[in-house]
Amino acid sequence: MKNITKLLIFIALLIFILIIIIPFFKKENNNINVNKSIKDDNKTTAKLTLVGDFLFEQPFYDAISNGDDKEKYFNRVKNYFINDDLSIGNMEVVIGNDNLDISGTGFSFCAPMWVGNLVNSLDLEVLSTANNHANDRGYAGIKSSLDFFAKNTSIMTVGTSRTIDERNNKHIKDINGIKFGFISYTYGTNKKLSEDNSYAVNIYRTKDTLEINKELIKNDIDNIKDEVDVIIAIIHFGIEFTNDPNNEQIELANYLNSLGVDIIVGSHSHSIQPIEWIGDEHKTLVYYSLGNFVSADDDISRTGEKFDNAYQFGLLSTLNVTKENNKIVIDNVKTIPIINYFNQNMQNFELIPFSEYSKEYETTHYRYSYNFNKEFIKNMYEEVIDSNFR
Repeated sequence: MKNITKLLIFIALLIFILIIIIPFFKKENNNINVNKSIKDDNKTTAKLTLVGDFLFEQPFYDAISNGDDKEKYFNRVKNYFINDDLSIGNMEVVIGNDNLDISGTGFSFCAPMWVGNLVNSLDLEVLSTANNHANDRGYAGIKSSLDFFAKNTSIMTVGTSRTIDERNNKHIKDINGIKFGFISYTYGTNKKLSEDNSYAVNIYRTKDTLEINKELIKNDIDNIKDEVDVIIAIIHFGIEFTNDPNNEQIELANYLNSLGVDIIVGSHSHSIQPIEWIGDEHKTLVYYSLGNFVSADDDISRTGEKFDNAYQFGLLSTLNVTKENNKIVIDNVKTIPIINYFNQNMQNFELIPFSEYSKEYETTHYRYSYNFNKEFIKNMYEEVIDSNFR
């Protein structure tokens, strides 16, 4: 009986001790979780998607008029944009209105408004509008494009302006607590800007010498650098139909690096060009050209078979930007080729990632008989893009 009494007292004492101790352990455990949460709050990441030129042309409009489903065009690539935090591209056609002539030929481009809606369906965050086609419809076209995106989308446009005051606006986006600042320039415009509207397109060359306007660029970067974590420059530069950056591209990239630019997104060549890290004290990730994202020209008179074929695919790049303890890390930079598919009848337009480019797609592409095939794409991709970025 005494043993039972002692056992009951021991059990009661044990229960009492557990009642006292267990909340203490729970409290300690919560503190660990809170500390971990606080630590996580100091680290944030944004996933980026970068593409090149949105160059809509007449064969695409004709295919839509003849029954193609325009909504199908982006279906196979849409998830890249939906599942990221920040998407960037170059809008190389004017978005028109009822007062502007629509055209996708003659190196003078003005797209119907439904093209703007189609682009908006990709869930993009930023579009550059500074390129050689920006002034194809004069100031009216510049204003029409900016009005469309401002009124119908949440896309930030950078590189063209409706007023001088708008030219000096700061283009900043806060993505997951990381502040991104954007600048955008082109080497020039096909149709010369009037003196009254010289502010309307950001041109990085000086008016008289056509050298890099370093003072202009520095002032624009100084205007935002103290307010952002990451500076992205979207530049329309280089020579069409080449895989090699020219001296001006290299000089401009190095100057931007010296001013603290973190990422340079290049376009204009209509063919892919190298990606590299440049700089010593400060590192800049440079895409000399991502090539065409959207295009629709089956045979370009001013180049040969190789770059007629190069015209039919571009790169989509993904990367991570991480901010931790006020330091920025850019990593996990990868690319994939995206093929602009259309069949022998110049119909069934569709953008297709290389991994999904089946034998059926390959052999029915309009340019298959001109040696545009998976081997061509793979060879150019591996020759131009370093393995670290593939």
